[in-house]
Amino acid sequence: MKTPIALVLAAALLAPSAPALAQPGRHDAPGDHRGPDNRGGHDYRGPQGHRPPAFVQFRKGERFDRRRAPNYAVVDYHRYRRLGPPPRGYQWVRSGNDAVLVAITTGIVASVIVGAIR
Repeated sequence: MKTPIALVLAAALLAPSAPALAQPGRHDAPGDHRGPDNRGGHDYRGPQGHRPPAFVQFRKGERFDRRRAPNYAVVDYHRYRRLGPPPRGYQWVRSGNDAVLVAITTGIVASVIVGAIR
């Protein structure tokens, strides 16, 4: 009876401990305060060393999402020479320095004028 208990205790003492098996990952070290994207507040560069684009450029036919548009605002086309009156059911909006003609009901981009708003 004492022999199996002694064998179990000896095996437990000789076996590697469980915390040694579950070591912290590469970015989970103590004092590493990086977020889930592992950028850590540093200048992030992609695989080829390029920075991600500072703004999103929309294309004709895709759905316009105002959360992705920097400096989003509905534009008064009278203030800008390059913008004509929008057709019925459309409106001009601002995304960065671009003017985007968007369908009001569906949000589909009908036209993009790059650099129209300065």
